[in-house]
Amino acid sequence: MQAFVFLLRCCLLPSLLLSSFSSAETINWANTKKSLVDAKYEIGAIAGGIAYLGAKEWNWGSSSFNFNDEGWFGMDTGSGGVDKLGHMYSSYLITEIIGHRLSQHNEADFAATYSALWASGLMLSVEAFDGFSDDHGFSYEDVIFNSAGIAFSYLRTLNPKFKDLLDYRIDYQPSKGMKGFHPVTDYSGMRYLLAVKAAGVPALKNTPFKYLEFNLGYMAQGFKAEDSPYIAAPSTEVFVGISINLDQLLFKPFAKQLGSAGKYASTFFHYYQPRGSYAKTALNRRD
Repeated sequence: MQAFVFLLRCCLLPSLLLSSFSSAETINWANTKKSLVDAKYEIGAIAGGIAYLGAKEWNWGSSSFNFNDEGWFGMDTGSGGVDKLGHMYSSYLITEIIGHRLSQHNEADFAATYSALWASGLMLSVEAFDGFSDDHGFSYEDVIFNSAGIAFSYLRTLNPKFKDLLDYRIDYQPSKGMKGFHPVTDYSGMRYLLAVKAAGVPALKNTPFKYLEFNLGYMAQGFKAEDSPYIAAPSTEVFVGISINLDQLLFKPFAKQLGSAGKYASTFFHYYQPRGSYAKTALNRRD
């Protein structure tokens, strides 16, 4: 009975998060159906990708249902907490993809609310099936970070000024231990960054500072067995950095010349930060 109550609370968390915003649209079946029709290809592709990863990477079906207390960002956790930021990023990106499609045919309130609703359902399904995996288990920590990523996207869709100010990005470079391209499970190759764009600050948007972004990031390495031949010991790092706002430097001034390719590239770099494109310094490092 306690397990059922716990699972019910996790299921309700994204909905409670949505209802906490006074501007959220009232969720009803007619609009839910409309949102599915408007974003059916995106939702279908994401669901298919989740099913593929569940079978290939996450070992779904390998155990009976189980809960897993994974912890947060401790050195005694499975990845130093970088997997939690990965959950936040995946949820954020899924919400952004669905929200972008919905915003082409609907008002911002509708797009924000129903992209968050669909992302909540998709990510909750991931966690539910993780419960049937020997490698994972149902984790309430993951649900909380999923909800945080969805909330971040919700605010960006609803408020253009918030979107102009903040991006959440991944910097991924394959690590030696994983031997290949594994952008979902290769934690040692990942860095997550919150980019604060000076161009989104009214007092700075018409000054030379508009070309700058200030970054707050986190990384963790050496927590997997595959890392041991290449990384001596597990470590984590909180860092700050500075990068160039490519929108202001390149994509906006040369939008006509770059055409649709420039538009796609601009969107891509709102979500991806290439390694070496920013300078960073450690605020806190643990070994």
